[in-house]
Amino acid sequence: MQNKPSEYLERFSDSGSIMLVGPLADAKLEIIEPVIFVDGGSNRRKHNIGLSVGDGDSFAGELDHILDTEKDFSDLAFALSLLSHGFHNIEMHGFLGGRRDHELLNLGEVFHFLTRRTRPATALIDRSVDAFSEGSWQVEVHGTFSLVAFEATTVTLSGRCKYQIPDGTRIAPVSSFGLSNEGYGVITIKTSSPLFLFRNKEA
Repeated sequence: MQNKPSEYLERFSDSGSIMLVGPLADAKLEIIEPVIFVDGGSNRRKHNIGLSVGDGDSFAGELDHILDTEKDFSDLAFALSLLSHGFHNIEMHGFLGGRRDHELLNLGEVFHFLTRRTRPATALIDRSVDAFSEGSWQVEVHGTFSLVAFEATTVTLSGRCKYQIPDGTRIAPVSSFGLSNEGYGVITIKTSSPLFLFRNKEA
């Protein structure tokens, strides 16, 4: 039985969190509902749990919601567009490590998603990139990390890290200003627009 996007997501409207599974997800990934399988991510689907969406270019089976292959947006962009503001904690798997253009534009779609949020929201991408909407956030980091903004952003960084960023510092888009910091525990980030924290493997 196929799930309709609105009906499936409505069942979990109070959960706050949701998992998105992409085509590069680890076969051993533990799937927890609610979950959206994005095209090739549907190869990780078992027992018809969750919702599957995509244009079928990386999945040969049956999808719950089929998109036109001749479209001007990605399958991930569509999946993110389905999420009401009640979903404010997004855990994403299988969206990094493939084609560089796909990887970059997946991050871009997460940026646009967070920009549209009317309440604080976060996205954890492949356990290596934390993305935060506008606001104040505390996160634990051990090891090297970098902060990246996709638009001009006012940032403050404090807490257990080697390099602090003074209150109200302006960061240019995709600049190297926040490159290669070191975390030793809990840090506090304040940002005026979506901000990405890239961890190295041990961070």
